[in-house]
Amino acid sequence: MEGTAIVSSIIEILVSGITGIATGIGSGLTELVKAIFFTTTESGSELSTFGIMIVVFAGISLAIGLSRWVLQFLTSLGSRNR
Repeated sequence: MEGTAIVSSIIEILVSGITGIATGIGSGLTELVKAIFFTTTESGSELSTFGIMIVVFAGISLAIGLSRWVLQFLTSLGSRNR
C-alpha cells in the first residue's frame, strides 16, 4: 500500500468511529431529555411537571433580565459611556 492510501484508511476508520460515538451520545441525550421533560398519556406526549417549572422559571428570568437591560439603557441616555 502507498502512504496516502494508509493515511486515507486511518482517517476513514477514525471518522467512522467518531461518527458512531457521536450518534450514540446524541440518541442517548435525546432519550434523556424526553424522559425528563415529557410524559406520555393516552392523547400523546405532554410537558412534564418538571418541564413546566423549567419553562416558568426561564420565562421569569428572561423577563427580569430584559427589564433590567431596558432600565439600564434608559437611565444611561444622556450620560457619558464608560
